[in-house]
Amino acid sequence: MTRPRETGAIRRRPRASLPVALVYPNAYRVGMANLGFQRLYHYLNSHPRYSAERFFLPETVARRGGAISRLLSEEHARPLSYFTLIAFSVSFENDYPAVPAMLSVGGIPPLSEDRKPSHPLIVAGGVAVSINPEPLAAFMDLIFIGEIEDDPEMAQTGFFDRIEELRLRPGSRPTDRAALLNEFRDQPAVYVPSAYRFTFADSGLIHAIDPQPGFPRTVSAAKRRSKRSPVPVSVLFSPDSEFGESLLVETNRGCGRGCRFCAAGWIHFPVRYAGFDRFRREAEEAVAESRSIGLIGSDLAGHPELESILTWIVDRGGAFSLSSIRPEGLSQRIIELMAKTGQQIATLAPEVASNRLKKVIGKEIPSARFHELVAKLVGAGIPNIRFYFMIGLPTETDEDVDQIVDFVTQSRTVFVGASRPRGKIGKIGVQVNPFVPKAWTPFQWAGMASGPVLERKIAALRKALAKTPNVGLRVESPREALRQAVLSRGDRRIAAAILRVASQQGRWAGVFKQEKLGPAFYALRERDYNEIFPWDVVNHGVSRKRLREIYLKSLSSGKSQPGGILIPTTSQGGEDCADGSEETYPGQRRRG
Repeated sequence: MTRPRETGAIRRRPRASLPVALVYPNAYRVGMANLGFQRLYHYLNSHPRYSAERFFLPETVARRGGAISRLLSEEHARPLSYFTLIAFSVSFENDYPAVPAMLSVGGIPPLSEDRKPSHPLIVAGGVAVSINPEPLAAFMDLIFIGEIEDDPEMAQTGFFDRIEELRLRPGSRPTDRAALLNEFRDQPAVYVPSAYRFTFADSGLIHAIDPQPGFPRTVSAAKRRSKRSPVPVSVLFSPDSEFGESLLVETNRGCGRGCRFCAAGWIHFPVRYAGFDRFRREAEEAVAESRSIGLIGSDLAGHPELESILTWIVDRGGAFSLSSIRPEGLSQRIIELMAKTGQQIATLAPEVASNRLKKVIGKEIPSARFHELVAKLVGAGIPNIRFYFMIGLPTETDEDVDQIVDFVTQSRTVFVGASRPRGKIGKIGVQVNPFVPKAWTPFQWAGMASGPVLERKIAALRKALAKTPNVGLRVESPREALRQAVLSRGDRRIAAAILRVASQQGRWAGVFKQEKLGPAFYALRERDYNEIFPWDVVNHGVSRKRLREIYLKSLSSGKSQPGGILIPTTSQGGEDCADGSEETYPGQRRRG
């Protein structure tokens, strides 16, 4: 039943004591490109007592919405109800409505309170629910917080072993779900939503969060600590995946740059780099099989071995791609290697164009550096450039948006000048996304810009760039960004809205009109310093006080040093750092 030309799938007919449905609530092409999902699949199927089969949202439903006609596993065409455990891997907030939709099609009550002891246990993990588990709390029995896919010797093994023991050992199976879930009160990194009582004030704000006796006030996220942890790499390959049949390798986790809008650097600190010796064998196999090697990480520029890794690949006739890389990581040598492998487009992310906003977001890279890179990239033979920008950031003015136009115009001048000697002029793609405030960042208190404000700024950009030759503008829908903001910062009360979207086959029309609280409450308002957040039930080791200090400094003066204020050094150390040096934290510079 596996798809044509897919390799790496495990199709043994299991006699395992714990059959697991591993569900990605999006299309096959997206889920197959997720290394966490692949890593968990490989771990479960490598264990003698577990067996996992994959489920994905049908492609047409993922793209356009609509009803799910049927839902069967990739490996053996089994229904969801066959499995003892259903584990969702959730990376994106906009996928939330697919969770109850898939459960319903599988014949399983989507709300945990409606399920009986005979129903499968429903759990979730992934970066989206690790940041804020509350929007899906009403649907889940258990939520794993943190990096579940990286360490089979620690929290992950204990989590699945506990489930297997409690559900299947003769004579030990609890007679009701509450008793079963109570057994997880001391399980590291596991959040049990039903064990936490939220009370709300008349204003709609959270008044208090009270855990049941024996449960922790906050659940600490699991993090990879040791060099023994496997480097996440592709174990499944398919031409239908978003990245084709490339070998994907996570070369680093976390980021030390301290950008104030991005959660990756804050929830995954300390930044950890995987030394090449730890994935050399997989790289050698990929080159031998003519697979491209995709290097994934939020701080590739900081990897101490990046240039030597790419040189090794190219010297052996291989090809590579980079998920993203900051300008300081694009050395002349790396640019030459990119061109040598035939790459046709390079992506750069200025995020903003004005010097003032650069200080606000903590990403102070001079525009001249980007223009220099445009000339080098095009001169080396990479004909197309893509820029990423955000609009609607805290303190943003119309003049800040106008400077995006100036930046693109100046970049085009450099781009055309560098292209002419090669006899062909490519394209500059400009992707603009509305800013969405995220939990566990300094901007978690910020309100999102309203739809009319964003539409006005988008219209100004379209008008200014519409007739600019060789420049194409793409803008994320403010409406979709607003939904993401609601889902990312919501509490368990938005379960009703998520259920309604699921029942409306993915359509959001009129959903918030039927709810007492909507976008204005969850997404658009500035939050008070002392407000209790839904995500206060989890702990990623980041000081709320420190995040607030950075936020206020961003708003008030914009005079902070590049990278911002230091995060307290409460780390576990830098033993996973490839060059053996002391680890750094978001915004902190290495001691030289």
